[in-house]
Amino acid sequence: MTNQKLFFSQQVREFFTSELFSLMLNISAMSGSPGHESYCTLTLAKKARIDPSHARKIVKAEIKRRQEACVSLGGAE
Repeated sequence: MTNQKLFFSQQVREFFTSELFSLMLNISAMSGSPGHESYCTLTLAKKARIDPSHARKIVKAEIKRRQEACVSLGGAE
C-alpha cells in the first residue's frame, strides 16, 4: 500500500511541476472562476490517476496559496 501511495504522490508532483499546469493554476487563481478550478481539478485527477475529490483538495489549496502570494506581492486584483 505504501508503494501505491508513493506512486500517486510522485504522479501528482510530476504533473504539478509541469509548466502548462502551473499556468492553468495561475489563471484559475487570478480569475477566481469556478470553471477554471473545475478544469484544473479534473485534469489533475485524470493525468495523475487520483480520485477527483482528492484532486479538488489539492487544487483548492494550491489556488489559495497562489492567491495569497499574489496579494502579498501586490498583484493586480
